Amino acid sequence: MAHQLQKVTALILALGVAALSAAAPKKPFSHKYHLTQVTACENCHTSAATSTKAEDDLLPDKSACVTCHDEVEIGTPRPTGVQKFNHARHVAMGSAAPLIAAAIKGKTYLGIKPPAAASLAAAKDACTGCHYGIPESESVPHDKVNKAHFPQMADCLTCHNKISPPDSCSQCHVASTFKPASHTAEFSDKHSDKALDKTGCATCHGRKFTCKGCH
Repeated sequence: MAHQLQKVTALILALGVAALSAAAPKKPFSHKYHLTQVTACENCHTSAATSTKAEDDLLPDKSACVTCHDEVEIGTPRPTGVQKFNHARHVAMGSAAPLIAAAIKGKTYLGIKPPAAASLAAAKDACTGCHYGIPESESVPHDKVNKAHFPQMADCLTCHNKISPPDSCSQCHVASTFKPASHTAEFSDKHSDKALDKTGCATCHGRKFTCKGCH
């Protein structure tokens, strides 16, 4: 009887521990910490330096994590509006951060919210030159991706600056209906509003964009 009671007690304890483990929140991912454990981003993102397609999954393979972690959960790649991109070519060119910083300083940067000067200054390689802010990132939930670490279209246009819409759009975008989130159904009636910041219009409509180009 005592032996059976011990078995039941052990089973209840095991179920309780399992329930607590399942309910426990997952610890946020820290790029800042992991970069102190590896020599380069490619140690984890092993396919990035050779990737030639935008649809490639460049998230770490579990084999890159099991050296230190017993249990690993890898998410899914962040969807983007870009269908044509060659990581291998851009990695070989080095960091784009100095070029982006120069465009911001020279007031030729086409984005409304340029990256912070500190993040650009901290970029020391091709990866952090486009994915700026990664070295300081400490608390990214496993089930989400921080969009701030991904390049803005204006960053790309620092080098790819021959903008001639709609012909130049197809260099990166396949979908002919691709448009920014701000262009909702009522946008056509409101885009002339004085409160609308039109600084970023040139990102899609070109550097010589004027109202008369459409009207």
